[in-house]
Amino acid sequence: MNNIKILIIIIILISIGIFFISNNHINLIEFINNNLKNLREFDANFPILSALYFVLIYITLTSISLPVAFILGITSGIIFDPNKAIILVSFSSSIGATLALILSRYIFRDIVKNRFSIQYEIFNNGFIENGIYYLFAIRMSPIFPYFLVNLVSGLTTMRILPYYLTTQIGMLPNTILVILLGNSLERIILEDAKVEIDLIIILTAIGILPLIFKYIFKSYLR
Repeated sequence: MNNIKILIIIIILISIGIFFISNNHINLIEFINNNLKNLREFDANFPILSALYFVLIYITLTSISLPVAFILGITSGIIFDPNKAIILVSFSSSIGATLALILSRYIFRDIVKNRFSIQYEIFNNGFIENGIYYLFAIRMSPIFPYFLVNLVSGLTTMRILPYYLTTQIGMLPNTILVILLGNSLERIILEDAKVEIDLIIILTAIGILPLIFKYIFKSYLR
């Protein structure tokens, strides 16, 4: 087991190093903001390769629990066709979340438990009382950040496959909204379009839907 842990840590460090070296230490947000048109053109010319790069970057960053899921979701809506973006983000975010759980459970368990002891106690009590339904409620009404749920889930006895499936299904509504928001922003940022009613509706939905889901699942979120 120790050899496996060392191997995983080495792979993580190499992945982080490759990412930052390839981007010349440029801040992720600044890099995306300055290269939106280039990224869209790259996707148009190399659709499979662009999707592969995006998936690898998304999974790598979320598996080590960097809080970049919202930024990458918005970016995917700007760069890709909405249907393509939804598929890429849905699978990437679920795989990244599952890898984060595995790392938390088998490598960084003590660190995570000490750092997020209060959040863990809340989450674990909810899981003990309601099982996998609690995770589904959390994903549908994100009262905890995405990366934090991934970390504290690793401290529970939750099985990996149900965790993956529940995460993918539970996050899908919010994933769709974030990507549609990115798609609307793309027209404003790159095409200098005016703010339209669909953008207002999406922003309203992003604000209201978590509250609605929280009310629906309130029995699980106590």
